[in-house]
Amino acid sequence: MDHIVQWLFTDPQSATGDAAHPEHFHFWVPWIIFCALGLLIPFYYWVEGRKRFFSKHTLHKYLLDKFVNQLALVAFVGWLVMGARAFMDSSLFSWRVWRYGWLLWVAIIVGYWTYYMIRRYPAEIQQYRRYRTMQQYIPQPKQKRRAARAGAR
Repeated sequence: MDHIVQWLFTDPQSATGDAAHPEHFHFWVPWIIFCALGLLIPFYYWVEGRKRFFSKHTLHKYLLDKFVNQLALVAFVGWLVMGARAFMDSSLFSWRVWRYGWLLWVAIIVGYWTYYMIRRYPAEIQQYRRYRTMQQYIPQPKQKRRAARAGAR
């Protein structure tokens, strides 16, 4: 246990014992791709995708709003952790615990959405479809038209 704690809280400079040759992080490319897409997808969604894909489906809008906000936050924090690892060689934020904490956070979010899609989503989509069907048959209140008035001069 002590070895794991020491391993998690070691910066890249002192991990190898040689300050001239710090420990190398081997997962730059997948991390950069994930974090870049994690910021580009929410940007596109908020600019164009929300109205294009889900113009009237409020349940899917609500779910994707939550998912996209979580994805953007995870990607933004991922860039911060990656930058701390690359440029703050012997600081508090270059410890391995931040990378594995970030990875645990991603795993928790994936687990939450998997649970939600398997357990809760089928009931919610069925309820939403019933609501939409009922709305077709309930008459909407008529709007009273106001008589046109001349503006105050």
